[in-house]
Amino acid sequence: MTDGVTGLIKRVGDLAPAARGGGRALHRPLLVLWAVGQAVQGHGEHRWSTVRDALTPLLMAYTGAPAGAQSVVYPFWALRNNDLWEVAEVEGLQLTSGGRRPTLSTLNEADPLAGLPKDDFDLLSRDTELAARIASSVLLRFFDPVPTGLLDAVGLEELLVGRVDTSLRPRVGEPFTNRDTIANAYGGNRVLGITPLADGILTVYSDDKGPYADKRIDGTDWIAYTGDGLSGDQQMRGGNKSMQRYQTEQRALRYWHKPHRGQWTFETWAVIVECHRRWGRGEDGQMRREYAWVLAPVASPLSDAWPQHIIDALNDDDGHVHDHTQDTPIEETEEAETLSERDRYRRLAAAAGRTASNRSERSRRSEVDRYFRSPAAREAVLLRSGGTCENPRCLGHPTELTDAGAPILEVDHVNELGNGGDDTPESMIALCPNCHALKTRGRNRRHLRATLLSIARQRHHAFARDAL
Repeated sequence: MTDGVTGLIKRVGDLAPAARGGGRALHRPLLVLWAVGQAVQGHGEHRWSTVRDALTPLLMAYTGAPAGAQSVVYPFWALRNNDLWEVAEVEGLQLTSGGRRPTLSTLNEADPLAGLPKDDFDLLSRDTELAARIASSVLLRFFDPVPTGLLDAVGLEELLVGRVDTSLRPRVGEPFTNRDTIANAYGGNRVLGITPLADGILTVYSDDKGPYADKRIDGTDWIAYTGDGLSGDQQMRGGNKSMQRYQTEQRALRYWHKPHRGQWTFETWAVIVECHRRWGRGEDGQMRREYAWVLAPVASPLSDAWPQHIIDALNDDDGHVHDHTQDTPIEETEEAETLSERDRYRRLAAAAGRTASNRSERSRRSEVDRYFRSPAAREAVLLRSGGTCENPRCLGHPTELTDAGAPILEVDHVNELGNGGDDTPESMIALCPNCHALKTRGRNRRHLRATLLSIARQRHHAFARDAL
């Protein structure tokens, strides 16, 4: 992007309407849309009276502003602070008693010229793709779903009808070698994991080799995305606060992914359908409470194009954080070093049971919560396994280790959570990848599942009994 284009996109992306009692005040975004529409048609400067007469009915129809020209005074004057609007001969205008803006009467009398800065007008009037891109970002951020008649009212229907989402950049699937090349092309922070691009639309980054435990939720294409904060308990601020706002407003964000030894790719648009609080391990190796934002991929950022199951999930979301951290991990207790393996197992199994019983009826019906597993249950099963595949007929590599010296074991629910299985150790088993595949896809999987369930229960009761 050239410096002029970059600057224009960034200034539009920085628009942050103030919150009002009935929502956000969208006066300035609406004036930007109107000005872009005028620029596409080759109209630059406008008298106050022209802006007043054009914007008054638009503000009433699309922002809920009260009737009358007084509502136009604010965006006409305040948009100057965003370096997106210029008013000529401001020195002679009489201001209100607070000095914040000109009075309506003095504007009507002076009828000053105003409009986009000349450089911005020149860019937009000769580059319709740039105009479409900027207008689309404003529509997505402030007017989604796009109200009927708005595009025509601001002079953008011919340019944007049927292509608001496709006018946005970058495109889905676009790859980059590193974060610097993304920032050079589309702006935004080069390091943060949750941050907007220059156009103001929130973007999240997920690196398979990074410090966060992001993963696809088993049995779905949804993503459990770890919140902002490398070490210590994560707080609802910074990137997490931005995620909470997008969850509340049900807005689409960009999801970028980098596989191990791969490139960064804008993989999909996504919406936040739930937020969970879970135990995780920070960059410092210590246990901490972290947020897990559940992202549901969508083909378009525009809400009127989302499939019904996404709409249903958003409607089901109560906006609360589903907390799975009521039980403190064993290693965080003062007596952790004095506990035997079997005592640790008993404590973990009890914690998993409490988590399972505390889940609400609603969360048991939730497609997502079925896949949010108890960390205590998983830790208990790994402890019980002793680092070895628990299938007694394992023909794979039951004791194989990773480069870090950890067992290559997958903790699995013998009866899938999605089919009503319990998230407790007596219903779970540690399997090597080969046995896991046999249990999931093998010809004799039904018989194997019955065998594994019996083994899991026997081993669980043996551990629990020995601990007591």
